[in-house]
Amino acid sequence: MISGQNAAALEFCYDIPRLLLLFEGLGDNCDFGVIQRAVGIEPFGLFRFTTCKPADVAALLRTRFQCLGEPDDLWLDEVGPRREYWVKSRHSSFEAHTDRYAGEDVSEVVRSALIEKTRFLKSRLVRDLSRGRRLCLWRGAADPAAIQAIAAELQTYAPTLLLWVKVADAAQVPGSVERVSAGLLHGYVSRYGDYDGGPRPPIEEWIRVCANAYRLWRGADPPQAPIENLISRAMATHTCTWFADRLVAVRVLDEPAPAGGPLFEHRLGTSEPTLVYGTQLPIGTGGHFAFSVWIRIPAGYRGVRISAVLRGYSSIAQWSADPKSYAHWQRIWVTANLPADARSIFCEITAEGAVGDAFHSASWCLERGNRPLGYGYAF
Repeated sequence: MISGQNAAALEFCYDIPRLLLLFEGLGDNCDFGVIQRAVGIEPFGLFRFTTCKPADVAALLRTRFQCLGEPDDLWLDEVGPRREYWVKSRHSSFEAHTDRYAGEDVSEVVRSALIEKTRFLKSRLVRDLSRGRRLCLWRGAADPAAIQAIAAELQTYAPTLLLWVKVADAAQVPGSVERVSAGLLHGYVSRYGDYDGGPRPPIEEWIRVCANAYRLWRGADPPQAPIENLISRAMATHTCTWFADRLVAVRVLDEPAPAGGPLFEHRLGTSEPTLVYGTQLPIGTGGHFAFSVWIRIPAGYRGVRISAVLRGYSSIAQWSADPKSYAHWQRIWVTANLPADARSIFCEITAEGAVGDAFHSASWCLERGNRPLGYGYAF
């Protein structure tokens, strides 16, 4: 069915995890932290899952975060029905998730750990800013004067750029970036993330923003890395087997895919969780593997889940489709560690939807490593 796919064994692709590790989010919420998680990285960052007003960010930068994280500064507030502890500052609007909960964790133990964590993270941030090792990022509405103040304070550490990510209007293209001044860039996305049941942040647009900001920052293309797509290699040697559930109809569409090769339509014939499509291929030995595939969900899709699976092995990390993001290509992936004696692997898409629901997949990729690189991304 898919013999027409490009079968180059070794290619170069953008190293998306490495690219995003070069950025430091400064606020105003979790969007950029979610984007980093979506590409398989979980860096420590003082502001990664934090909210703080831009004027306070500028003030914290001005004082080298002197008061933040001191014992008389941080306190815990119970938030939401799960009573999550939020850590908050008495001297600024800084507040952040802790993933610790009243009734499960002792508050003073949590607070003491957060004091140490905040001290470490602010010291590391000051060091990194002083070395000019990060391109800083602010997401959200703000007074332009406050953004200019943040950009000015960053310049006191090193020649560091600030990227202000805003919602595009009719004059801007989502994913584009423009230089506003020597220390400030504006980047544009179609929308911010919705954390009340709406769609997640537009991940692929954010990555284009970061790639274009990197070009303006470094005067070069984003970092690349060699990638060996084991699925393409197995197809070239006719050593992979493709299969689908009997209740799922699969056909090839005559249109281009993100990284070339065929584009599939998958139409569900059941509302139960089901295998949609998959391939089995040989591997020389076990180890860490990352399986990724690009998904496009048409408007009107009623499903609740589309996931990548390495059958038979517990996932180390994964990123599933956003079922409320319509008509755009999005990448899903999963990683797992196979035992050394493994000699074959099953790469599959599973879904839970309604009878008659259809979605598209393309650019299947299996690579060795503990996180996916950037197969299928083009800037």
